[in-house]
Amino acid sequence: MKPSVSRVVAAVSVVVALGASAACSSGDGGGDADKGAKPPASAGPSKLEKAALAAGDVKGYKVEKPDESGAGSESSAAAPPVGKPSPAECAPLAAMLDVRTVGKAQGAESAEGKATGHVSRILTPTDDKDFTTTRVGLSSLAASDAERTMTDLRTATRSKKCSAFRAGEQRYIGVRSLPAPHKGDEAVSYKIAHRKGEYVMRESVTVVRTGATLAVFDASNLYDPEGVQRDRDAEKDGTGGIGTPTADQDPKVAPDIVDAQLGKV
Repeated sequence: MKPSVSRVVAAVSVVVALGASAACSSGDGGGDADKGAKPPASAGPSKLEKAALAAGDVKGYKVEKPDESGAGSESSAAAPPVGKPSPAECAPLAAMLDVRTVGKAQGAESAEGKATGHVSRILTPTDDKDFTTTRVGLSSLAASDAERTMTDLRTATRSKKCSAFRAGEQRYIGVRSLPAPHKGDEAVSYKIAHRKGEYVMRESVTVVRTGATLAVFDASNLYDPEGVQRDRDAEKDGTGGIGTPTADQDPKVAPDIVDAQLGKV
């Protein structure tokens, strides 16, 4: 796989499920919203579209609208097929990785309500040495469904059974909670990975619930051992490498992206 191809694959291989959501790890939680206030009603598709990130909203990033029309689109090509998860309690984690299952935990005994609308954007850094791509999704559900989605996802992220699980033919590994920002009514951050051919797709996910709206931020990069070795060889001969992410360089959700999106919700 040539370095230029590796760059393209890393740029387009980000995955996020727009209707999944969030949970708090230790110290995680809400922050900015009035806890006593009644959650606002679900935002319709037109409101979500207006709230979606646009060019110029986040300095240093290119903002694009993904093609989610169906087979062959970027979203369906990037996201592994989501089947019935095993164990079943990991269903929220699986549903969140597929835009086609917005607001629904596949395989769960109590399925979530479907989103009334969703939009997504893909942000790629203008710095060609940064291989992290971030997908941002906004989903609107009934208030009760949004809260229940958060509760179910929180349970899944804290379950030892979900540190590695299967969904259909795809095996997910390395699920671990990360410190979440104190944003919205509640939030969660965690990491997850899966094999993509001979490579490993790594994702860091932050989800924030504000009322009945879920904002999902999924930063990803591709661990390419051959690419890393090429970079090392290039450094030795003085030609310079392209900066392929190494084994210890997990992707990170940029706070500027989170703040910019939540500022528009």
